[in-house]
Formats: sequence, structure tokens, C-alpha cells
Amino acid sequence: MTRVGIGSGHELQVERFGRPDAPAVVLIRGTGADGSRWMPQVDAYKDEFNVIIFDNRGVGRSDTPPGPYTVAEMADDTFKVLDALGVESCHVSGSSLGGAIGLHMTIERPERVLSLQLHSSWLATRDYTEYSLGLLGKFLELGGVDFYYEATLPLLFSSTFLSSDYARLADMLARMRANSASYDGLLGQIHANLTHDLSARVGEVTAPALITVGEFDFLTPVSASEELHRNLPGSELVVFQGAAHLTSMEAADDFNRVTLDWMRRVAVATTGPHGD
Repeated sequence: MTRVGIGSGHELQVERFGRPDAPAVVLIRGTGADGSRWMPQVDAYKDEFNVIIFDNRGVGRSDTPPGPYTVAEMADDTFKVLDALGVESCHVSGSSLGGAIGLHMTIERPERVLSLQLHSSWLATRDYTEYSLGLLGKFLELGGVDFYYEATLPLLFSSTFLSSDYARLADMLARMRANSASYDGLLGQIHANLTHDLSARVGEVTAPALITVGEFDFLTPVSASEELHRNLPGSELVVFQGAAHLTSMEAADDFNRVTLDWMRRVAVATTGPHGD
């Protein structure tokens, strides 16, 4: 584990897995989610990739700078993580708010992004996503941090997944609370959600892009991923049937198969089959 400074004395908690000489992939989580939620992907990727996970500002073991936060600030945090680890360029994979962060990174520093993955993400907060993402702030303001994590579960996972194993549900909620965001950290990240809009700049993206979403995603529905797909020529869109928002957890095996295959294909296309 490593601590990385992001300015004004604040630090992020960072972890790295796999061979240091392998192609790097940084995994960026969404609102109120610590980096440990990526462990199903870490286990799948680490034999072939140098996998970087971290807790965003305001969550888990990272510090909570004063808010509100913006997607641009959180993208800059991620570049500071890469700088501290000596990673010049890498694959970028983001879930929900993490996807918004990854999209901003790809636009601002295209030379540093080998490929972009946008999972359960969106292009701009307006209309439906203003409503759905706005609910997160209402949950926090009405019930505090503990209530936030409990109230959001039905928005993150399908009813089939939640009801099929109550012990798993209870364990998942306990883990979320144990690695929770602070109140101010959540509030800051929710502000980043609500002010996200890259519709005027998405045409600048040149990196290969994979877009995935769950069939039953309430927060950022299939239509949001379809909008990203339309605005990113050459991108691939995969819809995970029966899954909701957190496909990387609910449908981990399918998610890992799709994303690992895609990263392998991108690596061959960009460097050749032997890394030449």
C-alpha cells in the first residue's frame, strides 16, 4: 500500500498488484465506493496487467479535502497517483463516477490513456440522470452516511441478486459501511456527479473505448451508455443481461471475461502480438 499526496497535505490510499513491467490499468470507483470493490477484477487481471486501485478523495482510507469536488479535480487526483507510481500511460477503467473521471482524463491527457472503459457511466447530468443521481444527495441529507449505504443498495443491484442470498447482502452492506466515505466526502462526490458534463468535449476522445452497462441499471440506464456509444465512434457497447448498476460485482465473471478480452485485443492492436 502507498500513500499519494494530492495537495494541501491530503493523501490517497493506493494499492498495486501484478508485475510492475506488465501493461498498467488503473481502476476508478464511483460515488462513496472504496477501491476494494475492484478485488474481483484485480484477481482476474493481475497475472497479465499491473493493476492499480485506490480510494478516491473522501472515501475509505483516503483523506477528505474540503468540498465540493469536481470530476476535473478527481481526474487530477488520478494523474497524481500515476505520477507517483511512475506510470506514464495506462488503460483506464472507471465505474459510474469513475467513468466520468476516466473520460475527463482521456480528453485532458490523451497521450496517457491507452484505452478507456466506461462502466455504468454517463456523458452529462441532465434530465433523468439529474433526477436519479440527485436521489443520492437526498438519501445522504435525510439519513446520514449509514442510511445512504443501505438506501442505495436497491439502486446498485438487481432485486434477483439482492434477494437470492441474504447473508451475502448483509455482508456486502457491512463491508460498504466499514469502508465508507465521510459525510463531507460523499457530499463532495455527489456534487461532482451533479455538475458532470463533457458533452461539448467528448468528440476529442481518440482512445479505443469499451462501454458496458447492466440491463436494469436505475442510476445510469442503458440509454445513458447508448448516448456515450453514439458520441464515441468505434466504441464497443456491451449490455449485461439481468444486472443492474454495479455489474463488476453482480456479474463479475461476465464482466471480467468481457473486459479482459477487450484489453487483450487493444494491446495487440496497439503494440502487436509480441509487444513490438
